[in-house]
Amino acid sequence: MNRFPTFLAAIALTLIAAASPARAQHQGHEGHEGHGQPAAAAAPAAAPAASADATASSQDWIAAEVRRVDAAQQKLTLKHGEIRHLDMPGMTMPFKLAPGVLSAAQLTAMKAGDKVEVRIESRDGAPTIVELRPAPAPN
Repeated sequence: MNRFPTFLAAIALTLIAAASPARAQHQGHEGHEGHGQPAAAAAPAAAPAASADATASSQDWIAAEVRRVDAAQQKLTLKHGEIRHLDMPGMTMPFKLAPGVLSAAQLTAMKAGDKVEVRIESRDGAPTIVELRPAPAPN
């Protein structure tokens, strides 16, 4: 039995109930792969501007692919598109999950290759996933 539809539904319900925390500034990109890759290779999903001047914010949804799940450390390694509000190009790197983003069952159900969209903020100097949803199906 394929559990992915159940996983997607659980994530959707979690996201509906979650509120996005306040924005923070990013303080570095040390130890991440792919800094030399062009951002266009992993373009982010289109998102509406969060303010009238059309500046990027933590409200941007970033397209990503799960590369590794570390349930014990509450981390996901993602290949992600550009994160404009953190001045970070597309790359592959691990991200901490903010508390409450995914339940233990949801995190365990994730696997390498899953396509997701994330919202990321800097928390205590580390890029952190504050919201996660399944990526829309391709047309």
